[in-house]
Amino acid sequence: MKKISTINGLRGISSLWVVISHCAIWGGYGGYNPNAKVAVDIFMMISGFLMMYTTEIIYTQYPLENKRNWIVFYIRRFFRLSPAYYVELIVALLLVDYFIPSYRELGMLNNNQWLASIPVDFSIQNILLHITYIFGLMPKQAFSTMLPDWSLALEMQFYLIFPLIFLFLKRASLGNLALFLIATILVSVLSSKYIIPGFTEPSLIFYQLPTFLIGIFIYYGIFHQEIEKRNFSLLSVFLLCAVKHQQDNFYLLLAAILLTFSLYDSDSSHKLNKFFDDKIFTVLSDLSYSVYLFHGFFLSIIGAYIERNLYPLGYTTNQCVMIIIITVIPLTYITSYFLYKYVELPGIALGKALIKKL
Repeated sequence: MKKISTINGLRGISSLWVVISHCAIWGGYGGYNPNAKVAVDIFMMISGFLMMYTTEIIYTQYPLENKRNWIVFYIRRFFRLSPAYYVELIVALLLVDYFIPSYRELGMLNNNQWLASIPVDFSIQNILLHITYIFGLMPKQAFSTMLPDWSLALEMQFYLIFPLIFLFLKRASLGNLALFLIATILVSVLSSKYIIPGFTEPSLIFYQLPTFLIGIFIYYGIFHQEIEKRNFSLLSVFLLCAVKHQQDNFYLLLAAILLTFSLYDSDSSHKLNKFFDDKIFTVLSDLSYSVYLFHGFFLSIIGAYIERNLYPLGYTTNQCVMIIIITVIPLTYITSYFLYKYVELPGIALGKALIKKL
């Protein structure tokens, strides 16, 4: 498998981007703050690419025409996401009387009525919905625990349908590819208008599938044997980025261009991958998942403590936000190192062990 170090860079930067952006949003920062949703979109784009890339590599060993191999695929993805996520749910249950009131306090301190009044639900029924990832299909449950897990539910929906997408794309003619692209965009646009407004977070695959397809079409644009399909796929990447109407969407396009460029066999692309092959980007990438999951606990509790005590002393909101950022980042990354080493990696190993027994 070719090492694509640019992915490490995009992952690492995106996770750090989410942390800083959330500190700014919930800390009350009033200046320019790049949209954290775009960083999450970059993760989804990378996921779409990697699912195609890795599945093609192991296709001869685990062909998806055999439904038994779908189970192998699902086991591999479940044990990549779930161990760290289930630990997050346990921590949330233990700290619910601390981090939820802290979020509320941050909202009140900064006149953020949305943050101060988000309804939460830690009932047994809702926790079960989260354990099974079903909550992402339910409008009011998508952000009902104040955790950033709506995107995990979305990932699971994508994984559920990915074998079908993979098999379709392997057989699809150029015309069918075009129809698939148009239908996907149309469904997404209609969902954004009539369905997503009812969701507390956009956790529905019908709306977000175009974001995953960006990565899938990047793969086809570089690796497909037919030049017509390669050209169509690369044009589709630009089209799919363009239809994502949200603030700062330029960064998604930039990330797509960087990923695409890094896949070519040229001196410039080799230099780009070499730049992102630096140890710091590898570490940031390895820790990115746990960082994404757990930064909110530090942000809420420490952020509320800082602003509660520093506002009366005359500190400005922006000064407090800077203090929150430089406090939350090291605590989050140190915690994430241990989670990666003792939860994520063992979880991946357990999934591989189960697959070997099938």
